[in-house]
Amino acid sequence: MTSGLNNYFGDLHNHNQVGYAQGSLDRSFEIARNHLDFYAFTPHSYWPDVEDYDGKITHKWKNGFHIARSRWPEVVELAKQFEQPGEFVTILGYERHGTQEGDYHILFPDLKGDYELIEDLSELQAFARQRGCLLIPHHPANRLGHRGFDASKMDPAVSPVLEIHSEWGCAEHDRAPFPYKRHTEGGRWTKHTLQSYLNQGYRLGVVASTDDHLGHPGGYREGLAAIKAAELTREALFDAIRNRRTYAVTGDRIELDFFLNDQMMGQELEFTSERRLKVHVRGWDEIDRVEVLKNGRVIHRDFPVDREPDQSAWDKPVVLRFEYGWGPWPALGWGGTADWNFTVDIAGGQLQQMHPCFTTGPLDEFRRDRILEQTPNQLKVQSFTALKQQVDDWSQKAIVMRIQGDANTKVSISCNQPSECQLTQTFAELATSNEMLFTRPFPWESAMLHRLVFQDNWETEFEFEDHSDGNKDDWYYVRVIQANGEMAWSSPIWVNKK
Repeated sequence: MTSGLNNYFGDLHNHNQVGYAQGSLDRSFEIARNHLDFYAFTPHSYWPDVEDYDGKITHKWKNGFHIARSRWPEVVELAKQFEQPGEFVTILGYERHGTQEGDYHILFPDLKGDYELIEDLSELQAFARQRGCLLIPHHPANRLGHRGFDASKMDPAVSPVLEIHSEWGCAEHDRAPFPYKRHTEGGRWTKHTLQSYLNQGYRLGVVASTDDHLGHPGGYREGLAAIKAAELTREALFDAIRNRRTYAVTGDRIELDFFLNDQMMGQELEFTSERRLKVHVRGWDEIDRVEVLKNGRVIHRDFPVDREPDQSAWDKPVVLRFEYGWGPWPALGWGGTADWNFTVDIAGGQLQQMHPCFTTGPLDEFRRDRILEQTPNQLKVQSFTALKQQVDDWSQKAIVMRIQGDANTKVSISCNQPSECQLTQTFAELATSNEMLFTRPFPWESAMLHRLVFQDNWETEFEFEDHSDGNKDDWYYVRVIQANGEMAWSSPIWVNKK
């Protein structure tokens, strides 16, 4: 059960020093092309209702806006240089702050390089309709009047989706995981969460993006936009967003399909009392549970984590994660950035699919996380870690793989940096226990091959039926929670009342 469309993962909202964040412009584009399908750099560009705040912060913002304007031609040129049709799509855009109306980022359907900083929101929306742009509200759960999203001012023709997760946290509802805790605007306001907007009748799809301020697109755990499209082109991506064929993930690139009466996520259906719901999820860790919600309440749960794989589980691919980092705690007052250079060799099995889990920090202009080489039997990786400038003090990075093998398959990790060290495990051993690799004696960096995840636990598919009397509009969406805490949320499907 799939949509027949491809899942593309990227970042539609990201910052660097072109504006008032950190990290060079070139570095951002290099990082994005190395591990994402699409990328929109969205410099902080203007704030129509900015006030004079304490200290020099207002000056910092306004100076950032000046930098963004002066370097915009360079942004346009790099977007053109880095685009690789069919492999990597660049999108031009920029951010408009709004104390009263909330923050939006505007995305352009081409690389012509417009820079129309229209202050009035209704005029900006009219421009977006005429120009074919998208306006995506973000960190919506701030309170009204404190840069929270004022949905009453929204134009659904240009704002079909809402960014519900980023480095700010998650705006699904006010008690959801990933609370707002990293910025000065306070916690989540119930009335500005996704479920509240849906209850008010707004029809919004969902995406996530990083809103990262260290110039690192696609930072793990900060959020990615998942877009369902037939091909990797800007036109196909924009069409999918307009039709809400989108979903949000926190970090792992979970594959999610959701249908109601054979209509996919993002669609609106005329009334029918009989609703046949279908869900298909392919995760990158044990899936703790998949929940289907109707009007904000869970009506069905599936628990793949509880399934007991049997001997036939070896006939299907397993998921294996190699995580590396840890290292000296900063309170010890020693240690720094560790360079990693390692090879993953697979004997008696084949690598089918992989994705990197590279975190935003530490900011470093001269180091890069890269997959240097990938074959069915080997990965070569260059990376670096340090316990600084991280979301939630999480210094580890990782690669996660789907491998077809059997109990005798061997996985070997060979490190050249941060030291010469090696670890080999069979799948039979990893089926029962993870294993550690220590690069040097305590307290230096270490790594871990995680315990295997069998397909019964990382993939699930189910159907069930629901009914309604048609007295009101109904909305449904799917929420996925992996055992490692990574999550996904589908765009809703609406069924109109009688």
